Amino acid sequence: MKYRTILLMFAPVIFLTACSAAASEPAEIKTNHDTCDNCNMGIEELESAAQLILKNGEPVLFDDIGCMTQYLQTENPEYEAAFVHDYLSKEWISFDTSSFIQNSDIESPMSYGIAAFESLEKAEGFGEKHGGTAYSKEELLKADITSFKRKGMDHSH
Repeated sequence: MKYRTILLMFAPVIFLTACSAAASEPAEIKTNHDTCDNCNMGIEELESAAQLILKNGEPVLFDDIGCMTQYLQTENPEYEAAFVHDYLSKEWISFDTSSFIQNSDIESPMSYGIAAFESLEKAEGFGEKHGGTAYSKEELLKADITSFKRKGMDHSH
């Protein structure tokens, strides 16, 4: 009886921990099937994609880091996790701890020219070689994101 009471006390904690762990993983994106929740274009390049996992567990998908940044600026959603691809490794990394370089020569689906890096050192190293402006997440969210786009690439809603 004593063990059952202890188990019942900890069951909600175990359940919530399991739910939280699942929410902190990136959702699967199906290229050429899923669309960007900001510009409504199809997601064709997984390595350029970004995503938010909202507090309710719903994924919000983007074809470009710039689209996710614009969405965050305009919608200000509460999210559990946010992911971008590291420009060098192509692996999912946390948006919240990433550093960014913006350079119009960086190819991205909506031509924002933003590349994410897992560390400031890697971002600065890339910037020194290829040019561009370094941003933290906070700086990126305060930037005039629409000014980053190359001319002729306005697909925003």
